[in-house]
Amino acid sequence: MGVGPLWVSEAKQMSSVPHTPEFPLERDSLRRGLGVVSAAARAALRNMKAVTFWAAIVLPFSYLPLLAGGLTGGEPLLFATLVAVNALAFVAGHGYEPAEA
Repeated sequence: MGVGPLWVSEAKQMSSVPHTPEFPLERDSLRRGLGVVSAAARAALRNMKAVTFWAAIVLPFSYLPLLAGGLTGGEPLLFATLVAVNALAFVAGHGYEPAEA
C-alpha cells in the first residue's frame, strides 16, 4: 500500500485584492504632485534670486543721500545696515541671469 502525503499545503492569497508592489495610479499622482511642488519651489527661488539681484544693484543709490549729508545721529547705523543688506543681496542674487528671464 502506498501512503501519500496527508497534508499538502498550498499558499493561497487571503485577500481578493490583487497583490501589486506598487499602485501605478497612486505613484503617478504622487509624482505629479511633487512635480508641481518642486516647480513652484524652483519658480519661487528664481523670483527670490531676481529680487535680490536687482536689490543689490539699486541699494547703493540709497547710500548717496546719506554720504552727501554726512553721517550724523543714527545715520551711521542706518548706513551700516544698508551695506550689510546690500552684501546679503549680492550673495543671494549671485546666480541670477537676467538674460534667461
